[in-house]
Amino acid sequence: MVDYKKIRFRLSTAIFFIVVFFISSLYVQYVCAETLLSLEDAIDIALEQGFAMKSLRLNLIQAEQNQLAAKYRFRTNANMILNTPSWAERVTSVQVPDALPVYNSLGTMRVQGLLDINQPLPTDGTLTLRSQLYQSKESNYFAENGNSLKRKDFLTSLSIRFNQPLFTYNRLKTGLKRAELNYEGTSLTFSRTKLNVIYDVTSSFFSLYRSTRECEINSETLEQKENAYELARLKFEAGLIPEVEALEMEVDLEEARATLLSSEASLELQKDRFIQSIGLDLSEEVGVKPDIVYKYFDVDQEKAIEEGLANRFEIREQEIDLELSRISLKETDARSEISANLSAYYDFTGRSDPVLPFNSGTSELFDSSWDDLERRPGNRGVSLTINIPIWDWGVNKAEVASARVNLRQTEMQMEEEKKTIINSIRDAVRQIQSAENSLEILQKRQEIAQRTYDISLERFNNGDITSQELANNSNRLSSAKLAYLGAYITYKLAVEDLKRKTLWDFEKNRSVSLDINNSM
Repeated sequence: MVDYKKIRFRLSTAIFFIVVFFISSLYVQYVCAETLLSLEDAIDIALEQGFAMKSLRLNLIQAEQNQLAAKYRFRTNANMILNTPSWAERVTSVQVPDALPVYNSLGTMRVQGLLDINQPLPTDGTLTLRSQLYQSKESNYFAENGNSLKRKDFLTSLSIRFNQPLFTYNRLKTGLKRAELNYEGTSLTFSRTKLNVIYDVTSSFFSLYRSTRECEINSETLEQKENAYELARLKFEAGLIPEVEALEMEVDLEEARATLLSSEASLELQKDRFIQSIGLDLSEEVGVKPDIVYKYFDVDQEKAIEEGLANRFEIREQEIDLELSRISLKETDARSEISANLSAYYDFTGRSDPVLPFNSGTSELFDSSWDDLERRPGNRGVSLTINIPIWDWGVNKAEVASARVNLRQTEMQMEEEKKTIINSIRDAVRQIQSAENSLEILQKRQEIAQRTYDISLERFNNGDITSQELANNSNRLSSAKLAYLGAYITYKLAVEDLKRKTLWDFEKNRSVSLDINNSM
């Protein structure tokens, strides 16, 4: 009798496991799917998410804010000081002729507000409008007779003040100039580092491609070794070749397996390095899909040097360092010069009537002080302070000499930088030319090695050559492929290196400096 319950149970169980396996397979494929990136994709990710670019963006923001702060120092600013309150009680001694001192008690309570509206002047001076109000309470206890006196006082003051340094450099304008130079220098460093990041990502990209291609070549070699070993085994079993040839093929097969395992381990290492270089999470599964089309283009060395000297960020950076050194020299030299400060003020001040009762309100006290301000003549004054350095044991002279040496070093570095740029561009051009020659030779070598292997495989099948000769030709083919791969990567990196050293794309015959600056 057929047990339909068991059949249904087994069928349901089988369907359940099939569904679970199918869903698991889809999940694994989704999680482990490798994302293939082109070189342009990798560069875009690195420029957006890479650590170096993130850090430089913060430096650029910092320099920009410093520049804004230096500009805003020319604008009107206001500052308020409030004492709410200032209270103190203390014992004071009063000297009595021909008697011991008398100790009285003094208590003060003050509520004060001070408002300054400052207008910096282009001459490095300051024009200040000041308003001051305060109300104070005083109480005196006289120990000699036990009496106490109390008093309320209110002060109102309006003034205009002027302050101007003389015979010295303008610190306000110098600060703005330094901030602008620092911002420009940071911007240039950002652009230069961006080119270096592009080159480093390109190098890491092709290193990963090299490892990927090596795995593919070693896998192809392993497949060839497996086919050759299978043929050798069959021939040995048929008595067509001696056992030693079959054993040699087996050894070659195991060596090919070991080589493939080593290249796979290297591939995983290069993947991790590549992922870190572009700023992705290490859990990401990525691969590369390079454009391996070889395009020949002419490189004019004289034009390369001309573009490099005209566009390289390092030259302008050296010029900025030179300007900053001159500013530092000027500031150092000013310490030993005669300097002066001119200050002037004009104010109106009024105090409340001291005969007002102690219990008078604040409004009444203020009105009294304002009436006094209107009646009382204004206070005014002018002060000219001159600072004349006389002797410092040669401290400033040594500091100025040190600053001049630093200036001279900067000038020498600027000239040396130009020589370094010229030499580096010449070397980059030579690298491209050498890589082009190697590519042509190695491409022919690879084609010959492929034909030689195909012929030797057919001859081995016919019994015309030994297994060792077939293995040697297989190894030559692998070496030719790897050599061509290395030459191609060397060529691509040399092209990218010339691009960052000249800021000129000879392949597209256009400048790349505009692209770099527009994408900051």
